[in-house]
Amino acid sequence: MPAPQDSFQVRPSSNATILPEESIGRQFHEPKDGTPSSVVAYHTTPTPSYPDRSLSENLSGSLEVADYVASLRATGLFPRLAESGPYTVFAIPNLPLEHYAARWQGGLQAEQNLPALKRLLKYTIVSGLWDDRTIRRAVARHKGQGIGLKTLAGDVLSVHVDTTTNELVLNNQTGETNRLWLVNVPQSNGVLYFTQGVLPPAAVR
Repeated sequence: MPAPQDSFQVRPSSNATILPEESIGRQFHEPKDGTPSSVVAYHTTPTPSYPDRSLSENLSGSLEVADYVASLRATGLFPRLAESGPYTVFAIPNLPLEHYAARWQGGLQAEQNLPALKRLLKYTIVSGLWDDRTIRRAVARHKGQGIGLKTLAGDVLSVHVDTTTNELVLNNQTGETNRLWLVNVPQSNGVLYFTQGVLPPAAVR
């Protein structure tokens, strides 16, 4: 396995992008029996993502994608995101991943489901630096048609620009779509996006 990225070859930066943690607060429900409780208990401090730190470091600090990170660790893929890359990652937030996992007997991290989980996660990682500007330029060269990005799973993840909203939209080979929540966060070894849902490859349903 390739060595982790050499931090001495990364230009230091004090800039940061604040990663969303919106689903944490939504987990609070006012107790019906009058038990003392407060939404303050579900408050989280802002999570910064620094461009001079790797995908593995910045993802590890975000509660919003804690399930995604745990799944990467369970399948042995997490060390990949510490390498030099570059990689483009379409990370799945907790809520959609939990809803998707509920469809699988025993959950996605059950031993019998790990191969499918690994294939799904590999479909969220693309080799190369595909930031927003690069994607839009490639789409423009294809006269507005979607472009195909080869994922670590070997499957092609398609990206097109919605002509109504001008947003980037992901497509799989069966025509399902997935919109993006967080876009174009620079990392020392790539670029990070958060999706709004789960988009499995054709081989994983």
